[in-house]
Amino acid sequence: MNQSHCKTRLAATLFSLFAVILPAELLVAAAVQAEKIYSFDDQYIQIEARTASGESKSAFGMEVSLSPKPGWKLLASNSSSIRPLQLKFKPGKCLQLKGAGQQSAPDWSGTDDSGAFSEYYTKTAVIKQELVRLKCTDKKGLAGSAAISYLLCQDNRCVGPFSREIKYTAPALK
Repeated sequence: MNQSHCKTRLAATLFSLFAVILPAELLVAAAVQAEKIYSFDDQYIQIEARTASGESKSAFGMEVSLSPKPGWKLLASNSSSIRPLQLKFKPGKCLQLKGAGQQSAPDWSGTDDSGAFSEYYTKTAVIKQELVRLKCTDKKGLAGSAAISYLLCQDNRCVGPFSREIKYTAPALK
């Protein structure tokens, strides 16, 4: 084997290592920026909430993930126009919601025995909301709460509605 070929193989190996290591480091950095603020786990569902700093110093975001356990579905909407999956915020006096919340699309839909059309999450539902810090000197005003309400279904029966309160504080400014 000539020396040029060895250098080429070494360069290719190093490039491959960087290609594998670099994305992993970026993922770790992104995970460090988000702070888990809430966790709930029972036989029906697992719920987690995280906050993360936003693009500007005054903005931050909250993400709530709801994962139904095997055999259960999270009801997203039905033909009665009631939205059973809701996240309602009570921001502190120094916080304000920024725009409308975003919700991932349901992954299953169908018609039940009564003819009602419904949409469900069989995997993870994700709800995101951006918030903004207002100019305010009250540190307690940077805390707020959110209430998540939901229905869980199995076959043709649903249980709930359930409601969980999530308390949060704006992430510290860096």
